[in-house]
Amino acid sequence: MSETIKAAVPKKIFVANGVLHGHFTGSVEIVRELIDLGYDITCCVTDEFADRLNDISCKKIVYSSDVSEVAKRLPPYAPPFAINSFLVGKATYMVMETLLHDNTDYDYYIFDVFFDIAEMNKVLKIDPAKISILYPSFVLTDENQCDNARLIGLQWTSQYYRINLHDFVGLIFTPNNFKKLILTSKFFHLRPEDTDETCYFIGPHIEQRVADSSFDFKKDPNKKLVFISLGTIFGKDLSFYNNCIEAFKDSDEYQIIMSVGKFVDIAQTFKEIPDNFSIYNYVPQTQLLPEVDVFITHAGFNSTSEGLASNASLVMVPQAVDQFDVAKVVQKLNAGIALNKHEMNITADIIKKAVSDAYDNRDSFKAGTKAIIDSFKEARSNRTAIYKEIFA
Repeated sequence: MSETIKAAVPKKIFVANGVLHGHFTGSVEIVRELIDLGYDITCCVTDEFADRLNDISCKKIVYSSDVSEVAKRLPPYAPPFAINSFLVGKATYMVMETLLHDNTDYDYYIFDVFFDIAEMNKVLKIDPAKISILYPSFVLTDENQCDNARLIGLQWTSQYYRINLHDFVGLIFTPNNFKKLILTSKFFHLRPEDTDETCYFIGPHIEQRVADSSFDFKKDPNKKLVFISLGTIFGKDLSFYNNCIEAFKDSDEYQIIMSVGKFVDIAQTFKEIPDNFSIYNYVPQTQLLPEVDVFITHAGFNSTSEGLASNASLVMVPQAVDQFDVAKVVQKLNAGIALNKHEMNITADIIKKAVSDAYDNRDSFKAGTKAIIDSFKEARSNRTAIYKEIFA
């Protein structure tokens, strides 16, 4: 990506970065690559993620992602995406206000898919030909993704601008005519034959972060290492964690690293932690995965891509949204085992058997994994040509 576009005046691109971890991560490398190609990039980014752009020479418009007051009013049984609906609503308002008061003549715009640009543009009046949407995984689904409960956090912004913001998760799979930058390969995409000429497959970004020296993990050379994580949003499935403990407690065969997310109080939740378990609120995933034998994951697209790249055997336990489709595709391509909670009761015995099967089949998964990784590399190799076509 070192070739520079020869232009007297660099084309200006406005990027509305994603407000959730997996979505933001997907945009970082794209911003870096576009800058290396000579584009002038302005990122509208939350304060939570702004520092991760510090090594990139882009302009930053930073806004607060604090919705803690709203969080205090939510009942404890609120679904995982409840607080995120308010975050997306606030982010939509901040992006719109930024663009309405910014006199910069941008040549192009990139919006994370959670921004309902079709509705926003009723106010912004941007030429649709200048707009691209960044998709973190698929643009199709076999699951019903729409949930009107998520509209609650969008209501204020909708009323303020007199528009009708739609469920942001449903937007991933809502047909539109905008150009789509899709962070996977056509080979890995669910029903690739149904995608169209607006779809540009540019492969995933496997983020290699600086090693976290505070992570005090030591691998036991005499045991198989199992890493368990349900991601940053859906991580509060306590019954699943307890089933994992039941499956592997005091095992002489397995060493377990379990990441339970920031919303779980480890000391209060797990009264007795077996000696072969280490439980954390956060684990530097890309740092750990090369050591892992079996990765139990929620099948989020970023985590799945990182798992495939590390050659860990995958046991996928999808929780929501596109994760069921990601797990379905990985299993179809013989690169892992999927456990669908809508089709079975995922007990301790089922978890233990799935891990044993995944480990025993690790060699047979290698061909499927290699085919997927090769397709990712091919898609990524086309990025420069795609950027030049879209942002000409």
